[in-house]
Amino acid sequence: MMRGIVLMVVDSLRARSLTRRTGARPATPFLDGLRARAITFERAYATECWTLPTHLSMFTGLLPSEHGAHFQTMAYQRPQPTLAELAARAGRHTEVITRNSIFDGTLPGATRGFAVNVRVLAELGMSTAAVGVALALAKPRLRRLLRDSGFFHVLQRERRDFITTLARMGIPADRGVLTRALERMQDWRRRGTPYFLFLNLYDVHAPYSPSNTTPLRSWRTWRGWVENLQLPVLLPRVSTHAYLKPGFRMSERGRAILLDRYHCAIELMDRKLGEFHAEAERLGLLDDTMLVLTSDHGEAFGEHDLYFHDASVYDTHLHVPLWIHHPERPPEVTDDVVSTRSLFDLVRAALSGPDLSQTILDRAHRAAHPVALAEHFHYALAGNLLPQFVQNIAAAVVGRHKAIVRREGTFLYDVVRDPDELAPEAASLPEFLGRARRDGLPPAAVATAAAHLERWGTSVAAA
Repeated sequence: MMRGIVLMVVDSLRARSLTRRTGARPATPFLDGLRARAITFERAYATECWTLPTHLSMFTGLLPSEHGAHFQTMAYQRPQPTLAELAARAGRHTEVITRNSIFDGTLPGATRGFAVNVRVLAELGMSTAAVGVALALAKPRLRRLLRDSGFFHVLQRERRDFITTLARMGIPADRGVLTRALERMQDWRRRGTPYFLFLNLYDVHAPYSPSNTTPLRSWRTWRGWVENLQLPVLLPRVSTHAYLKPGFRMSERGRAILLDRYHCAIELMDRKLGEFHAEAERLGLLDDTMLVLTSDHGEAFGEHDLYFHDASVYDTHLHVPLWIHHPERPPEVTDDVVSTRSLFDLVRAALSGPDLSQTILDRAHRAAHPVALAEHFHYALAGNLLPQFVQNIAAAVVGRHKAIVRREGTFLYDVVRDPDELAPEAASLPEFLGRARRDGLPPAAVATAAAHLERWGTSVAAA
């Protein structure tokens, strides 16, 4: 019996920082080594570019336009059951462990079905005293961020203590999340309790902490002083929609600081995940457990003039890593196109038994439907945005071909020849579908992409 099912999401971890063939990339020996220890999907795609809609797609198997949890609603209110609800009905204990405010129980429906919600927040102690001082000085700016960013629910914005919670969210705490997960997994194994555990790991998310204990650099170096003094200016700019407004500028030095911090955070996360995995193996916790390790979206550092994660269906945001450890499946690597919303079918199958979950994995490996669909719903309450960002957009990936539908038209990309999506080709939807068919891609995949893009093309034309 598949005793445990663990869905571990590393928030904001983009695939391109792990798989780039040229240029700077972080050192990630554990994640690199997973290719030899798990089923590795090298072309996995999220359904949106930020946390709430992508998670609800994993939880329900639905696209954002179907589950409705995005900027316009900040809630999940559809009748489709979530994975946690299905797991509970199957007699499993359900639990979420994180410090991400999306899953603190405030957003309606976001954690529906989880019996226990554990929040692991760092304390504001001596090592983070400077953060406390910065918090006191920056409260007016933080209140504006809460009001304008769109990433927080109105009930969170109205809480007087939420600014302190927001500051604590920015202090690394994922080692505590992973320790708690190991403790719970051991306890459930001793009790013989089947479980579904969801972790959202937040240390790779902005502010991209370069340390295990603080979001600040060491004050002992000149570089640390310069970076720490620049952060109060740099971080609010990428934590709001400022990069979508006229006149936005980010210096190359500022961009390099943010990207370097991001890669440092990834390296630290790699070590923490390696420690977790080694201990779980030592304790035998993975012998009867399916572990899914993925991300909800990527992050931009100037690509397509974007930062953070918003306003995008480009691969820098959609292309995410995905590894699946299945105790009865050998490691393998596949470059088939898959969508992270297919994890709903995988976990639902695993709730029924290992044989069915293996069937789902086999189907994914054969790429019976090698297609990934994505959508983005813009933040309508943000004012003074550039016109190109005041619209909803959609994309479909079939094989090496990708199409993006927006108000300006349909744009095609060959993501093998042009992985950075720098050479869009304005073309018609029939041209996109014709190329996919000529490549011999499965008719079901082409039909799925066609239906998605035609629907979005009609809605864009009517807007």
